Amino acid sequence: MKRLWRWFRNKLITIARVDSTPVKIAAGIGVGAFIAMFPITGFQFLTGLFLSFVFRINKIAVVATTQAVCNPLTMVFLFFLNYKVGELILGHETSITLEAFRVLIAEVSFRNASMVFTTIAKPLYLGSAAIAPCIGFAAFVVGYFLVKRFKRRNA
Repeated sequence: MKRLWRWFRNKLITIARVDSTPVKIAAGIGVGAFIAMFPITGFQFLTGLFLSFVFRINKIAVVATTQAVCNPLTMVFLFFLNYKVGELILGHETSITLEAFRVLIAEVSFRNASMVFTTIAKPLYLGSAAIAPCIGFAAFVVGYFLVKRFKRRNA
């Protein structure tokens, strides 16, 4: 756990050292966290890079945050959370557990992809759409204050 915290802290320090304004860095952190909540694994990096060019925000902050929030260690938990929130919004609840969800995601193949995605896609994307703005805004606020504090302390 200590190594994980050290890795996360080093990512934050790398982002904060970028020569940019705290607002642009925080916006990059917020957009990166927003994108990380969507189950578009493999395209999160490209989506983040594209949005950083469109909104003229810090590219390093977007990409680093996307990778820090949604990585192989956290991906199943995030997607399961999104799935459960989507189920709550849709009003139907299944008895799928975190372990069953992990196996379901891991066992996706060309033959069973349509069954897996029709079962979980609607609640998963709906939950992602509900959670992503909240996580993105919270990441922006926390990122802004952390970057501002870091830059003030190291000035």
